[in-house]
Amino acid sequence: MIVIPDIFESFMSRDPERNIHYNEIGEESLQWTIKTCGYNEREADRMRRGDFAYFAAVTVPDSNKQGLRIVADWLNWVFVFDDQLDDGPLGVLEDEARHYIDCTLAMLEESTVDRNAVQPIQWVLRDIWNRVQLDSRCTLGAKQRWLEHMKEYLRALRSSIGFLPSANLEDTIDGYFEYRFHSIGVLVLFTWVEYACALDLPNEVFEDKALKKLERIGVEIQMLANDSVSYHREKDQDCPHNIIHLFRHHGLSEQAAYDRAQVMLRERYREWYLALADLPIWGEAIDKQVHRYIKGIQDVASANAHWSFRTERYFGKDRGEIRRTRMLVTGQIDWLAPIMLPNTHATIQEKTSVTSCAEDAELNTGSVVRVDEVWRWWGASALILASLLASLALSDRSWLW
Repeated sequence: MIVIPDIFESFMSRDPERNIHYNEIGEESLQWTIKTCGYNEREADRMRRGDFAYFAAVTVPDSNKQGLRIVADWLNWVFVFDDQLDDGPLGVLEDEARHYIDCTLAMLEESTVDRNAVQPIQWVLRDIWNRVQLDSRCTLGAKQRWLEHMKEYLRALRSSIGFLPSANLEDTIDGYFEYRFHSIGVLVLFTWVEYACALDLPNEVFEDKALKKLERIGVEIQMLANDSVSYHREKDQDCPHNIIHLFRHHGLSEQAAYDRAQVMLRERYREWYLALADLPIWGEAIDKQVHRYIKGIQDVASANAHWSFRTERYFGKDRGEIRRTRMLVTGQIDWLAPIMLPNTHATIQEKTSVTSCAEDAELNTGSVVRVDEVWRWWGASALILASLLASLALSDRSWLW
């Protein structure tokens, strides 16, 4: 029996506010994503049970329908995009994973993109970016910040490929926090707050040291919370992109690793209020918007925490009981299987022809790997290995010891 951290302490203890358009816009976003990506019935069911629109509705509780729709569409995109790297064959096919990321990055940098030249999962992101660029309510600064944070997210994902723990715990955690700060994608969500709430803040506000520290703390709170709720579904994969895994790699027990994460969360709540005290005063008009943005940082963290126990992604049918007790019975927790790209377009580069991606000299552009083919190869290999192990075990059990 393991007790996970309490992720609802300090300002996270307040009840979440939910956007009044959640049901209507959530369904619109879901149906558009299913249609655009060509998801089959099983994948569509997983999307619905993931309930990413709830995450969006608590992230921007006072947004209009248009703003909520953009955030919901992006969240429906980002979890599926990221799942390909964590749970699918791209988790081990490092060159193909880099190419998958590079093509998406290149697509964002192009002035125009032909829908038929990219994968559907890529087009979802491009369509979102097209809508933001055409939205006159969104300031130029907000657009630039969104694009920069998206690029940072993709580059951090790329740099995380092949990440391994260092020789000592301190260096390992420092290295993890360095790339995970961007690869978790939370900074993009902060720009969605700026967009959806129609904030018009000067660039100098975002350069302020105190505000930057608040953003960093907000990201780190979600890193620690997310790693705490997701570790149980990742540990069998020996995934290094989780702080609980890294603590255990350096000798901590599973409970001790969760306890260390709890301590780190509480440290960040204290740092949050100290950073607030250092925030400058710009005057009523700007201060009002700055504090709405700061509330948005808290709203994103609150959305992540509350959604984690609403979705079936982490705890399935057990989510209510685990939310109440924080207790896990190792190996007996239900959770929602990841969403893999449909076979009709599940290729790494089959439909990608963005020029800057195709000219990437670092990669073998002749390598086209179908996800379904890789899974079949893994399945066959697993059967052969199981048969071999069974034969060895029957003939001579001493090799096991």
